[in-house]
Amino acid sequence: MRPLSALLLLLSFNTAQAALNTESLPSGAAGILGLDIAAFRSSKVGQAVEKLAGLKTKDLEASRKLSEQLGIDSKKDLQDLVVAIYPGPDGKVAEKNASAIVLIRGKFVPATIDAFGAKNGIVSKTVGKHKAWEASTFIEKVTGEKPKDNAKDAYIVAHSENLVIIASAEFLERALDAADRHEKSTQLPAAVASKFAAAPQGWFTLYADASKMQNAKENVGAEDISLVLGENATDLQLAIAASFVTAEKASTMRKQIKGLQAFAMIGLSADDDKSPEEKESLALLSELVQKVRIGGDGKLATLDLNFPADKAVKAISRLIEKAQKTPGVPAAK
Repeated sequence: MRPLSALLLLLSFNTAQAALNTESLPSGAAGILGLDIAAFRSSKVGQAVEKLAGLKTKDLEASRKLSEQLGIDSKKDLQDLVVAIYPGPDGKVAEKNASAIVLIRGKFVPATIDAFGAKNGIVSKTVGKHKAWEASTFIEKVTGEKPKDNAKDAYIVAHSENLVIIASAEFLERALDAADRHEKSTQLPAAVASKFAAAPQGWFTLYADASKMQNAKENVGAEDISLVLGENATDLQLAIAASFVTAEKASTMRKQIKGLQAFAMIGLSADDDKSPEEKESLALLSELVQKVRIGGDGKLATLDLNFPADKAVKAISRLIEKAQKTPGVPAAK
């Protein structure tokens, strides 16, 4: 749902999600992405990323527009973001037929959001007790960016003081009904749900039903994939699990990942003619690759990583320094 890209840009640099919250989300999604703002902003990595994002004048301008035009303080009022993708009539997710629902949780003033829509003459319709605003025009008025010509029809609804919904036109009524009833989506497999529940300090989650992805490679044989990214007291943590149609395909994937890991280690050990700074960066990457653990059995393949958060922050800081040295990029204040 391309009209959402501009609004997601406004939110992406300071958002994330712990245990995946599917409340108010209709069941049947083929993919769900979750981000938890509070957990991310309080983490070491999140603070470093936020500093990096602070380099971007465009992001700062986006935050200002949210505050001035919609009364939303991006640093205080946004709590979490959930994006769900639903398959089209053929049961597959493809660019032209998929639908999406975005839930933005936080602190909002619905009257201010609705007043903005009315003031700017944005096309709207009433769905039950809710006012729905045409998303393309609404986002354009907020961001100043025109949507793509082939952008799919969608609507924005200030559902309550705690929830804003963006939904494809054909999913709008279903999305609002789910939110009104505080429905909790139940499409996550039990093993996936337990993985998310076991990561209370996670701030990014992802679930995808690979069998419904139109461009998924059948020879890979993946059925579903889940990912949790977060941080504990000392480490940045990543956990990925993928279920396959057969144990043989899962075994093949485990072997391929281990092969790539070994190949990467060989490449990172070649530090001849490198500067001290480059050698240090290669050593950091080598340590990261070495700490990757590949596991699972039967039809399951897993990848886990615990990497010192301080070292991850150091790597991010180097990215910041490089960005500061790039012509035309303002330094962080």
